This record gives sequence, C-alpha cells and structure tokens, in this order.
Amino acid sequence: MPTTAFAMVIPGEDINIDPADKIEDEADAELPGLTGSDKQVSWATEIRASRINIAKYYPTLLGTLSTSREQSGEFLKCLQSIRRAHWWIETRTLGRGQFMVAVFDEGLKAQYVTPPKDNATAHAVLDDALLAPTKTRGPIAEISLATGKVRVVLIEFDEATNTVLKRSGYRWDAPAWTRLAVDDVAGHRAVEIAVRLIAHGCPVRIFDEALRQRVVENDYEPESPRRVEVSTSAKYSTKFHLVWALDGHPALCKKAASQLRGAKVFDDGAYVTTSHFEEIQDFASQNGFTITPEAQTLIDAEKGKLAGSVKVAARPKAVPEITPKPVLAPANGEIDAELLDD
Repeated sequence: MPTTAFAMVIPGEDINIDPADKIEDEADAELPGLTGSDKQVSWATEIRASRINIAKYYPTLLGTLSTSREQSGEFLKCLQSIRRAHWWIETRTLGRGQFMVAVFDEGLKAQYVTPPKDNATAHAVLDDALLAPTKTRGPIAEISLATGKVRVVLIEFDEATNTVLKRSGYRWDAPAWTRLAVDDVAGHRAVEIAVRLIAHGCPVRIFDEALRQRVVENDYEPESPRRVEVSTSAKYSTKFHLVWALDGHPALCKKAASQLRGAKVFDDGAYVTTSHFEEIQDFASQNGFTITPEAQTLIDAEKGKLAGSVKVAARPKAVPEITPKPVLAPANGEIDAELLDD
C-alpha cells in the first residue's frame, strides 16, 4: 500500500525531509511486511519510509562525509531486513550515529545472505536442497548439524516460527537458533525439528543429502515431550530443567512439578536445584519424564559428592514437656481481715 507522507526531523540535524517527494511505493520497493499490531504497523511503515528515504537519497547524512558507497549499501540492506514494527517506533528519536549502531546491531542479526541473481549454480543448489510443505505459512528454514548442536537459520523474522523453535528447546544464538545435542542423537533432533517446521508450514532447506532424505522418510526417533534436562540459561544454570512444552497435558505436569520442594514452576517447565536429585529421580519415574544423558551425568555427579559419606537414619529427640508454672493471682491491694490489727 502507498505510504503516508511523514515529515521526519533527524534529532540534532537542521533538516526536515518529507518522504512523499522521494520514497517509492512500498510494493514497488519490495519491502517485507512489518509485524505487530495494525496501529504499530501503520505508524512504523511511515517511519521506515522516512528512514529509507534518507538512506537512499541523502547518504552523507548516515554518518560522516567519508561514508563509502559500500557502507551505505550495507546500511540500506540492514534497514530493509528489520521487520518488527515496534523496533522502528522505539528508534524513531535516535540521531544518525546512534541509529546507525542500532541498525547494524539489529539488521546484521536478521539479515539472510542470498547469492547474486546471476549465480545460477548457487540458486540451483538452493532449489535442490529445499523441502516444501503442502501449504506454505512461514519462512524458509535452513537446518544443519554442527559439533554437539543443531542449527536453524530463518531467512526472515517470523514470530510464530520462533515460538515453535522455542517450544522445541531452541535458543537464539545470532545468527541462528541452536540446540545442544549429543552426537548420537543430534541427527534425530535435526530431522524432528525439520518435520515439525514443515508441519507448521515452513519450507525446510537441508544441504546434507542423507539428512534431507531422512526428513522425507520421516526417519527419526521422537523425543519425549516430558524430559528432565540441564538448564542452559545463565539465570538457571546448573539446575535441572523439567520440560513439558509439547506435552498434551501441560496442566498435569505443572501441578505435579509444583509439589517439588523449592521448584521454580512455569506453564511450560520448571527449574529444580541439583541437591534435589533424588526427588527428581522419583518425580521422573512417577510422572513419565525421560532423564536426558546430560541430566543423568549431573545426577551421577551429585551422587559422587556423597559417595564416601555415612548414611545416618536421624531420629530427632522429642523435647521433654515442661510443666507450666502456676499462675499467681494478681494482687488487688486489699489486706486479709485476719492479718489486720485489733
């Protein structure tokens, strides 16, 4: 849709630019749609138009007068890759220097590198590696294996797809979503997330031919939706992480986890300190939770700390009852009649 004229004053600069004179129609410019509420998208579209207008027609205002054509082009690419409406609104008052830093910081994380259009071989490789769902509802996801982890790179930002990845145990590590996995199960996890993303509506690109064929054949061992893992977050490190985000009965899992002493419980998981390893073992057995190899290693380490200890069946002694002292009647100020003088 055509953008609305939005006069923009750059903070700290004596210039007022009306993009209506310069900016192309958004459809013609082939800018990706913004994400957010309708009102946010409407306003952010105007702000983005003004910012891109400056980048296209007033490149010397981006930074110093020595800004190169290559730097200006890279800056413009980053601008065009940022799709979150609220980001454009939040940065609308930043001056040129601060805005450039913010753009490169955000844009380089979101930007997906594609080969030049005239590189037919590269595009053929991309096409051959692509597996498409029956109906596309999300961005292309490139899936690969690295040492001890699965990597997922999205070609563009998509909140719904991010949610699928988060619920599947993936964490953002720019420029990819990653999940730690021991080598003997990493392939299963890569195939599983590929299948989940295709079911979600995302085309999936896998360059490893054998791994790609496993996705086509649905060849993987599914991971238990109820798991005891080791926390990978900085806030909850060295703790057990109970996970049930993909379980069919999350309320039951949450209720059971709430009975664990000292547990920090959320709707899709809980954190428990390592000293409660015996309770974790009992909990897993009683509620159908799988203990991951990493969590079992942590349990074994906690057991090792107590290996040389002496087991004591402590029976605290009862405190002897204390006979309460008689309560004296309060003095009323009167003298007994027998003690009075005649």
